[in-house]
Amino acid sequence: MSDGASVRRARNALAGLPRLGVGLLAVVLALFGAAAVVHADGLIISGGSPGGAGPQIDAVALSPAERQAPISAAQPRTYVVQRGDTLSVIASRNNTTVASLVARNGLSNADRIDAGRVLQIDTVAAPLPSLPPDGPLTRVQIWPWPPVQGQTVAVWIVARMLMTPALSFAGQAISVTTEGRSSWAMIPIAALDDPGTKPLTLTVGTTAWAMPLPIRAGVFDTDQISADAADPILSEAAKVNAELARMTQLFAGASQDGWTPRSRFSSPLAPDVKYEASSPFGSRRTYGSGSGLSAHAGEDFAVAPGTPVLAPAVGTVVLAEPLFVRGNAVVIDHGRGVYSGYWHMQSLNVKAGDLVLPGQVLGMVGNTGLSTGAHLHWEMRVGGVAVDPLQWVEK
Repeated sequence: MSDGASVRRARNALAGLPRLGVGLLAVVLALFGAAAVVHADGLIISGGSPGGAGPQIDAVALSPAERQAPISAAQPRTYVVQRGDTLSVIASRNNTTVASLVARNGLSNADRIDAGRVLQIDTVAAPLPSLPPDGPLTRVQIWPWPPVQGQTVAVWIVARMLMTPALSFAGQAISVTTEGRSSWAMIPIAALDDPGTKPLTLTVGTTAWAMPLPIRAGVFDTDQISADAADPILSEAAKVNAELARMTQLFAGASQDGWTPRSRFSSPLAPDVKYEASSPFGSRRTYGSGSGLSAHAGEDFAVAPGTPVLAPAVGTVVLAEPLFVRGNAVVIDHGRGVYSGYWHMQSLNVKAGDLVLPGQVLGMVGNTGLSTGAHLHWEMRVGGVAVDPLQWVEK
């Protein structure tokens, strides 16, 4: 990883952005039960009968407990001011007050704040939910906790008997996979979703269990795309929109097997390849003189043309062809609504219908489509929503 990418990952870690991985302490606590523990790797809550657990490093693991739900400690964190932010908006999104922000950061003018400034935020402690000891669920585990804009949230559920749970987030139904008494689901958080608390509702039989899911604001770069670079996009709206509609339809599919939350990705570039993270996922973008704001849907790696692009996980190629915006493109279906995309390649080594294995060459880095230099755009989609691909990389 380049130094620039490392810095960005460290900044996002301050905002609560973990990576997929295995934490021995978290596993021990989850398997054998423990009181609420806050440590460097996140928050683990366990009590009563531990139930089944997965090897997740940052999680809220809820087991039935007769005692009152524990209270989470207020954790100071940082927020980088984005263009258009006001203190009142930042306060409402982060469960704090304008007065607290002013006092904590020594601000002299509550009506003026500069983009790029790092604010210290003290959030108000909130009660953590618990499961009733005689209810239909023995365990619910959510990772990461709390999630950040652009992340994928994994939910594991264990019931007392065979039953199929239903899950909704912010009023939208979420697909749930059930195997025996255990179930799991993935909830994609869009990079432009508003931070704040949103309802997560789990229904088992006639019993509904609800909890607030806090979404933290991420730390994202801001890119102003020049008029010269933006014109090929803005002047070809029909082609751009037609391609977008096609990709949206493609990403909406979901096979019933393949991916699980414990699956892992490797990097699409070999370990010895040197590159620059030229445009990170979630970067806030404006085009030309327009005021419309969008978020970069993938991670861009500036790397030498002709560098091999590797499949990061097993899957089936569902698209391999030149496109107007994305250039020579490949899309892999990894199963259950998880897709990865690779844009702007110089050449393609696979075709639609191919089964690819981790490390297999998909094509070569190039500068095709609407691109201003040789680079790989790596994109991840879950349930049709663009999510941070770096969260999926095995470390």
